[in-house]
Amino acid sequence: MLLPTQDRSARRLALSLLLAGPFLFGLWAVLLGQDGNWDLRNYHWYNAYAFLTGRWGMDVAPAQVASFYNPTLDLPFFMASQVLPARVVEFLLGSIQGANLVLLYGLAWTVQRSATPERRRVLVALAVAVCGMVGGGQVGLLGTTFYDNVISLFVLGGILVAVGGEGAAWSAPNGPAFRRVVLAGLLVGSGVGLKQPTIVFAVGTCAAFLAAGGTPWRRLLLAFFFGLGVLAGMAIFSGHWMWFLWSHFQNPLFPYFNNVFHSPWGTPDPYRDDKFIPKGPVAAALFPFAWALDPKLVGEIVFRDYRVLAAYVVLLLTGLMVLARWLRGQFAAEGPPVVDTTGPARARRYLLLAGSLSYLVWLKLFAIYRYLIPLEMLAPVLILAAVALWPAPARARGIITAVLLLLLAATGQSGTWARVPWGDRPFGAKVSEVQAPVLPRPDHTVILMTGYAPTSFLIPGFPPQIPFLRVQSYFIHPDQGDILLNRQMRRRIDQGIANGDDFYLLLAHWETWTMDQILPRYGLKGAGEPCQPVTSTLDEPMMLCRIIPLQPAADRDMNPVN
Repeated sequence: MLLPTQDRSARRLALSLLLAGPFLFGLWAVLLGQDGNWDLRNYHWYNAYAFLTGRWGMDVAPAQVASFYNPTLDLPFFMASQVLPARVVEFLLGSIQGANLVLLYGLAWTVQRSATPERRRVLVALAVAVCGMVGGGQVGLLGTTFYDNVISLFVLGGILVAVGGEGAAWSAPNGPAFRRVVLAGLLVGSGVGLKQPTIVFAVGTCAAFLAAGGTPWRRLLLAFFFGLGVLAGMAIFSGHWMWFLWSHFQNPLFPYFNNVFHSPWGTPDPYRDDKFIPKGPVAAALFPFAWALDPKLVGEIVFRDYRVLAAYVVLLLTGLMVLARWLRGQFAAEGPPVVDTTGPARARRYLLLAGSLSYLVWLKLFAIYRYLIPLEMLAPVLILAAVALWPAPARARGIITAVLLLLLAATGQSGTWARVPWGDRPFGAKVSEVQAPVLPRPDHTVILMTGYAPTSFLIPGFPPQIPFLRVQSYFIHPDQGDILLNRQMRRRIDQGIANGDDFYLLLAHWETWTMDQILPRYGLKGAGEPCQPVTSTLDEPMMLCRIIPLQPAADRDMNPVN
């Protein structure tokens, strides 16, 4: 039970704030402006469109490496945007993200001791939840399609199920306990299925069962059944996509880990972004302090938030205190201190271990702050649970926790992910409105894409029969040789030239260098005509330039361009 049962006024206070809270975050998202982030323009919009319209096989990698990401998570936003005004969509997305408040409240309520007066327990839980929701990372993502604060609903929900029921996972009989952890794993695994970097929390929350207490067999079985739930959640939300990638590209994670799967469609590389991972044990140990001084060490934008750093320091101090107490007990006449083995105590221990282990896995795999947003939200709960273990009077522990929460709430500063101001746009305006030039022969037109700018979101603004081929990007390049993606594009271009199709190039105005350096590799060149603008509500105008073969098709067949 996560609400007061005796104090009716406290119950009404909790219910009113928890019901209104998510919608307040929805309004906050609208006030921040429309989301126009790079990833939305690069793949979130296009991938949903391509999935719903069956463009696979027509386009080739228009969203660069992200063309191959699971589109399931993008579908609700895209479909809602087709029928609802942009402000309404922003409000709904922000409200969904605001629902994390309820889960954080539940976790903060759970980690407090049941003997705590109900009104105080409610106020502390609400304060902790609000502190978790106003972090610099979370607010920066509010109303955006990065979805790290949507995936957090699955992570936090899974942890809440795992630790709920007064620690039932550790105190209840095997059957109810194992069903509980399967459900918890199913939630976390669903997050992994929707967004793969969530794997750091799946590993951390699963491994934490092995050290949270209980007999060795009980710990092992809890982890096992939790892992089954994780696998089931992954299968539900990403099984279809992994099968699609396997059947088409011989790699269920394509293009990632292609050094293992060796798909001929890409190069034999892992395609991982590991540039943020700290080098060496000292850098890793000091990493939270380092990114507090320079947030560019963990991402692309400037922000400020000390929640993870504070939890890192508090958990280290707590570990030292527990160790010192244990060592003193080994040499004391009365023997080692008695360890609390009740279900609630093990639940709190599990929570601290899950947060710590998830952080360590994140540090090893990504070190990208966005992927740590669930832990930023969870950090105040971890602080509350850890400080409660300190050998100090309850009043002193309460003051320490309150001061930390106030400092964290006051010092956070969100970053900006390319917000698009509402300006004078009418209320009924849609999220993405594209104005593309009229093309004379859409049934006989091929559009190429080059450069690194996100332009795939513009594709829905063109006639649907036109294929888009991204011949060069941060993912693919003609220098990669005869990989099947390059071969597929070269074959289509050659066929188009032979058939007399019209060719155009879609690119940003700052990447016109690709016209001279990339197009000749495919036997094409600029037509020497002024380019036409392609305008949208999400970005500055892009350019659509007519391009022509370097030489007539017949001559080109005799003298192929390599």
